[in-house]
Amino acid sequence: MRILITGVAGFAARHFLHFLNEQPHHSEVAGIYNETLPSFDITALPNINISLHQIDLLDKEALTTLFNTFNPTHVLHLAGRSSVANSWKAPAVSITDNTNFFLNIVEIVRLNKLNCRILSVGSTEEYGNANAGLPLKETDCPEPASPYGVARVLQQKLVSIYANSYGVDIMHTRSFNHIGAYQKADYVIASFAKQVVQQSKSNTDTISLVTGDVNVMRDFSDVRDVVRAYYLLLQKGEKGETYNVCSGKGFWLKDIITMLAETIGKPIHHTTDPNNFRPSENKVIVGSYDKLYQQTGWQPQYNMEAILKNIIDYWEGVL
Repeated sequence: MRILITGVAGFAARHFLHFLNEQPHHSEVAGIYNETLPSFDITALPNINISLHQIDLLDKEALTTLFNTFNPTHVLHLAGRSSVANSWKAPAVSITDNTNFFLNIVEIVRLNKLNCRILSVGSTEEYGNANAGLPLKETDCPEPASPYGVARVLQQKLVSIYANSYGVDIMHTRSFNHIGAYQKADYVIASFAKQVVQQSKSNTDTISLVTGDVNVMRDFSDVRDVVRAYYLLLQKGEKGETYNVCSGKGFWLKDIITMLAETIGKPIHHTTDPNNFRPSENKVIVGSYDKLYQQTGWQPQYNMEAILKNIIDYWEGVL
């Protein structure tokens, strides 16, 4: 496998590379980063030959040169402006940049007639304030409720156009919330875990957590399960199709706090910060991974208790 990965310095890419390193075959990887080099040691992945390339995905000329010299068999497009909160602050940037990042990649593949498979990674934000019953299925009509969600719906529509009209071998995911070690504390579960561990290490008897709205339900997956799904889709996914990547289970954030208290062995009290609320948010999101299972045989392997223990262990090692 010769795989080009955008956003190679990111959370999901780090786990994907570790998964790839564990496979029986040797792989060649060209990793694209924009500003910051990966914080992990790529030399610790002996089964992968990794080259790193600092390229702005809006720089089509530099991107074209890399595609033509590396000649990938697969592309995993993870890069993007992925903050929903920031998309509310700068909606035009979120929509135009995410769309143009993607268009540059698929246009290079199309115009240069490159023989490679592309996995376009989207988001549960595409469903937005979905009116369909739960669990959400790929056939449910997207109703994005944020500028970021709009950008990802546009990306998914372009996947269909490039697959069906141009014959580009491309698929799309709607990836639900994924969590795990190495995730930044900008994200909700990582934020909870970091606060819990920081206070636990100060020997306080009771932990005080600052949160946003905890009366929301989300479908969380372990990132290790998610990257395994990406790998399987690159092998077995069907051109032009969209796949939910999710656990099929919903957890209220307030119940996650209770589970964290059980994991750490201390009571947790929380207070809400209005600044952590979004202008519009779907209260309940749970997906179905039936299509992914039927196509690839994928099922989640980690339960929530094991996931939270892994995250707590990570932050205990960092702080």
